[in-house]
Amino acid sequence: MRSVRVAIQGVKAAFHDVAARAYFVGSDLEQVECPSFARLGQALKSGDADRAMMAIENSIAGSILPNYSLLEAHGFKILGEIYLRIEMNLMALPGQKLEDLSFVRSHPMALAQCQDFLLENPHLQALEGADTAESAKDIREKDMKGHAAIASRLAAETYGLEILRAGIETNDRNYTRFLVIARGEDVTAPAEANKASIRFELNSRPGSLARALEAFGRRSVNLTKIQSVPILGRPYEYSFHVDLEWEDRDGYLAAMGAIASEVTRLIHFGEYLRSERPSA
Repeated sequence: MRSVRVAIQGVKAAFHDVAARAYFVGSDLEQVECPSFARLGQALKSGDADRAMMAIENSIAGSILPNYSLLEAHGFKILGEIYLRIEMNLMALPGQKLEDLSFVRSHPMALAQCQDFLLENPHLQALEGADTAESAKDIREKDMKGHAAIASRLAAETYGLEILRAGIETNDRNYTRFLVIARGEDVTAPAEANKASIRFELNSRPGSLARALEAFGRRSVNLTKIQSVPILGRPYEYSFHVDLEWEDRDGYLAAMGAIASEVTRLIHFGEYLRSERPSA
């Protein structure tokens, strides 16, 4: 069995861990737990991890903008992606009931995704934590009666908690897209790659963005995401992160050549196999 050290944001049974297990099926995983995305980047860059699993966008909360900058700052490359259905579950120590609880702990984004449930249960005071699974771990290790966590089913299993309410997320079409990233020198794009992620800055001519995007459309290259990100140190100037998909690689290469006259800086974050996106 292939062994791989994967940096995850959070502790074991966090949603990053769930995504890593789903992506690296058949591998012997060693989770490198990181309290923040910045530490995740450091772990991968230093060689403490072979790969990293990094959330980049959520279907409800939107893009995680700092992670675009993290990719560029470290020169990381994208190996692949996976979309994970995010099910939020309320869990507590065995024997606890909903009416016994006074506090609910989780990552701020998880709490935000469960607002309807929290409004329906005003006796629960929301407490922000660094991670979903870490909130569950703390409740078990510190024997925190009266406290619940919002986390994955894996977290309940891992830390011996009981799920009191399953699927408490406000919107059941709740997905997070994760990127599998590596150090640049460790990456060779597969010949069958059909997706790419790039970043570019535009020249100052009017219509540059429209002409760049048109270059892809004319060659049947599908733009599945366009994200503007502020350029550090240059107030009110923006770069564009774009995800591209194609059936004809020649068309993709032709489009990349065609935009050269419209951009002042272009970075390739990687070519990889696209994952199946959730259907409407």
